[in-house]
Amino acid sequence: MYKTLLGYVLMYFIFSMIGWTIESMYRSIGETFTEKRKLSNFKVINSGFLYQPLCPIYGAGGLVFEVFLAKPKLPFWAVLLVGMIAADIVEYFTSVVMEKLFNARWWDYSNEFMNLHGRICLKHTIFWGIFAAAYVYVVHPLYFYLLSFIPENLREIVTYVALGIFLIDFTFTVIAALDIQKFMKKLESLRINVAMAGAFVKSAAGDLKGKALAQYDEFRDTIASNSEKFEAWRNDISSQIHSSEKKLSDLSSDDLSARDRRAKRLFEHSNSIPQKARKTIQEIKEKWEELKNK
Repeated sequence: MYKTLLGYVLMYFIFSMIGWTIESMYRSIGETFTEKRKLSNFKVINSGFLYQPLCPIYGAGGLVFEVFLAKPKLPFWAVLLVGMIAADIVEYFTSVVMEKLFNARWWDYSNEFMNLHGRICLKHTIFWGIFAAAYVYVVHPLYFYLLSFIPENLREIVTYVALGIFLIDFTFTVIAALDIQKFMKKLESLRINVAMAGAFVKSAAGDLKGKALAQYDEFRDTIASNSEKFEAWRNDISSQIHSSEKKLSDLSSDDLSARDRRAKRLFEHSNSIPQKARKTIQEIKEKWEELKNK
């Protein structure tokens, strides 16, 4: 049992690294040709969210294929079907966890044909089926053949070292992710506060009635009815907007602390997070300008 578990851990890291290599090279080559760069300016893109050259979802996919496909010796049609279903389940719930952690989508298939909540889609499901067949009939036998040439003691040492480095890397990455999550939550809170003020202005003009008006009674009684508190509130909102813009700018700067550099790397790695942050700040600024002019 112990050695089996170590074997799975080692397999997880190896396939995570193989997946990272394939995806990073695919994205790097694609970006080079898309932007018409010279080959001398070729730049390798880190397609993983860790510092290590690992894409955990490929490691998880490899383990799923090993446990559910390779061991039972399923017929070809079952390998395709079970591989697609199992991999889709892994990809879907990985997307959910990543979104909870980063407060943004790490990938989004919303524009793809036959997608489920933008987390999985038909095209990638078919790819997973192809990968499953390739794993069972090519990768699995080749992997264990090559592994047989590595002494068992050396395999254990490599596994422990890789696991230690992974845990350190993962810890720092989660800290950076929580920093980004905190920033995104502050933006959302600021957006709600500005929207609340806008709703109050509308209610004061008689545009809101009943339940909608009642929701802003506390705001009206504690802030808007007191000129000093209202002015302090205005200054606080302006300060928060300025602070948010500065934070967004800092995440594109090179002069950062080690912790902020980790946050910057994660921030830039996902297109959806910067886009969502910029869109939210722009929305806040537009609504705030409308309020100041009323």
